[in-house]
Amino acid sequence: MHDKLLLELCKLDKSYPGVHALDNFSLSLNKGEIHGLLGQNGAGKSTLVKLLSGVERPDSGEIILEGKHLSYHGPQGAQKAGIFTIFQELSLIPALSVAENIFIESLPKNKLGMVDWKEMNKKAYEIMTWLGFPLDVKLPVKSLSMAQKQCIELCKALRHEAKIILLDEPTAALPKPEVERFFEILRNLSAKGITFIFISHRLDEVLALCKKATILRDGKKIETFELEGLEEKFLVKAMIGQNLQTSIMNSALEGTAVRLGNGGTSEVVLSAKNLGNGAYVKDISFDLHKGEILGITGLVGSGQNELALMLFDGAPLKEGSLTLDNKHVRIKTPEQAVDYGIGLLPEERKTQGLVLPLSITHNMSLASLGKFSRFSVMNKVKETQTIDAIAKNVKLKCSGNYHQAVGALSGGNQQKVVFAKWLVSNCKILIFAEPTRGVDVGAKEEIYQLIRRYAEDGNSVILITSEISEAIMCDRILIMHQGRIRGRISHDEIKSEDEILNFYQ
Repeated sequence: MHDKLLLELCKLDKSYPGVHALDNFSLSLNKGEIHGLLGQNGAGKSTLVKLLSGVERPDSGEIILEGKHLSYHGPQGAQKAGIFTIFQELSLIPALSVAENIFIESLPKNKLGMVDWKEMNKKAYEIMTWLGFPLDVKLPVKSLSMAQKQCIELCKALRHEAKIILLDEPTAALPKPEVERFFEILRNLSAKGITFIFISHRLDEVLALCKKATILRDGKKIETFELEGLEEKFLVKAMIGQNLQTSIMNSALEGTAVRLGNGGTSEVVLSAKNLGNGAYVKDISFDLHKGEILGITGLVGSGQNELALMLFDGAPLKEGSLTLDNKHVRIKTPEQAVDYGIGLLPEERKTQGLVLPLSITHNMSLASLGKFSRFSVMNKVKETQTIDAIAKNVKLKCSGNYHQAVGALSGGNQQKVVFAKWLVSNCKILIFAEPTRGVDVGAKEEIYQLIRRYAEDGNSVILITSEISEAIMCDRILIMHQGRIRGRISHDEIKSEDEILNFYQ
């Protein structure tokens, strides 16, 4: 680890109408340090990223890099100074090659002013090799794994001689085997003097990667901790500022196999027989009981998210049959699923579950327009009353009324809006695909409580997750691997996570 002071943030302050987003924040980083930045949604992390990346300017305070006071305008100014940001939603062009993506902003030219493809590919390969991740730079980005795509984003920054790289939830979509490979690359770059700010809701990863972490709460710096010897639950309590003794999250952190459901009844509400998509996913059979929370888990890419889509919109359901309340059904569209009382909280909530420019109200009523209209005329009073009651029921947090654009909400509150949409439509079966991905620990707790209450009301849940700690909260668990169900286990049979991991072999 290098000892040289690289970056100083001195009393940064930023306010928006009605919100003091960052309050007198100070932090120092050394060259080659990997520093964790933790906090719930709304704690001020995103605001700090915007200030460092040049998207916005602080109201007051200073950013000092290598002893020089910075005052840049826009992301290009930040990048010129050596500060780069890699966001959770990557900025790559899938159809272009690895080399083209790395050099997209300034393709090397020959003496005739034409693109020098040979030189570009050579330089791209040299950067990838220096990174410790050599691959065929002529491959299209769409053919690569998520970890490889993350590395290409790193190469784009390294090509411009980045000094500091901000990583915003970089592992959110990575399967666990690829996470460790990605961490090896970050450690190698750290040893070469690159400094990282690592933002993540996965506290186990922060503890594994970082030596220090700073916690933000309500826009204020709570403290910077040395992480060696600290337990995950200590960080959780520091982040949310309250005692977790009776919470679901605390039970999970203590290693207790907490249960979200009560097992349900003997009544079968949904039966799947030999479902398949004609390709990767085959022979999926299970029964879902009234009031039950059924977990489906597996490594990312094991077929569980394809199964979720097959159950909701029939795409592409090629094989097998579905029985709903003892009646054979054929679901071909989401509209049919909703008519049958089935809802889906998709893995990609921003693109598949919400219309971000629309208001909270419009998003929540989107699946139930017929409920509020007659002769194509909306009953605004009825809609407002229903939305208001359900928004309060899910404890939705927003600034002002429900006319706010849903895209302005935190990840946890966006997930609540998707959940509320299905409560408005009175769905009796909800499929949750990665329900807590990209949300903070406080929002996780609230989402788990909402799932529990939904099941207690006699509804049924299919909870699809790649997080084993989340899967073992369910009444029963199906373990998928390579498109098949490889194991079935009940909550009472689980002694440790290893019993599920054994099915991945």
